[in-house]
Order: sequence, then structure tokens, then C-alpha cells
Amino acid sequence: MPRVMGVNLVAVLAGAVAMYFIGFVIYGLLFQEVWTQQLLINHGVVSAEEAASLSGAALMAELEAIPGAMAPPVAMGVGFIVSLVTAGGMAAALKFLKPSSLGATVGYAVLFWLAFAVTTLSYNVVYYSESVINFGLDVVHLLLGYVAAAAAIHALDGKAMREQSAAPDAGATA
Repeated sequence: MPRVMGVNLVAVLAGAVAMYFIGFVIYGLLFQEVWTQQLLINHGVVSAEEAASLSGAALMAELEAIPGAMAPPVAMGVGFIVSLVTAGGMAAALKFLKPSSLGATVGYAVLFWLAFAVTTLSYNVVYYSESVINFGLDVVHLLLGYVAAAAAIHALDGKAMREQSAAPDAGATA
């Protein structure tokens, strides 16, 4: 399988697809209405009462009123690139850490999630008054996404990552 700097590109792509799919399920299927209502309230586009009365196409049409919002197709494309970069970073970190099992890989994914994703997302609640509901959806999305991406990377490349070793030091003796 093609590798760049020792990272399996097919595994990275599979991890990104897994992460992106989880986002689709959470934001596109299960919680689209709640997430969109909260987003509109956060940006001051509608009041909480108005948001509660909106649904379906009318709710989605209101998204265009958010200043500086990307068009949905552009946002989805950029979102996939974010997933791809995240999966690539995770694959590089896992290659370095060489987890011995799927459980260890998932453990590292949870550590990455807690140490980087949750703490970074917390800034939006602390400094930008983001909805706690959307924060909760975001952290659940990223927890499931990190775990799914790590599991996909492990499934496609775990053994090879463990077997790869760094080049011996030139001055090392046997």
C-alpha cells in the first residue's frame, strides 16, 4: 500500500472516511435540527423561541443568514479535508507509538481526543459563548470519530506500523 513518510495513505483515507461518516450521522441524520437551531441561536440569527418553531427546509434556509458562513457544499468539502488531516496526524502518531493491539490503539485515540479535541473545543464555550448542547454534540462526534479513525488505521496498517523500525544510528554498535 502506498506510504508517505511511513504512513499508509489508504489507512489514512479509510480513517478520514470513517470520521466523516460519523459526522454525517450525528449532524446530518440524528441531531441536524437541534444542532442547526443551536447554531442559529448562537449567532443571533433567531431567538430560542423562533428556533424552536423552525424545522426542515425553513430551518436550513436560515443558515444562510449567519455572517461569513460557508456554502454547505464548500463546508462539507473543507470538513472532509479536516478529517483527512486529522486521520493523517493520528496515523503518524500511532506509527511513532506503535500500539500493540486494537485496544491500545483505541486508548491512544481517546487520549488524543481528551488532550487535544475536547480542550480545543472548550475554548468556544469559554470565550465565544458556544451552546453547551453543540459542544456536547461536537465532543461526542469527535470521540466516536477519533476511535473509528484509529480503528480503521489499525485494521489496515496496525501490524505494519508495529513492525516498522527506525533506521539504526550510524554510530550504534551491535
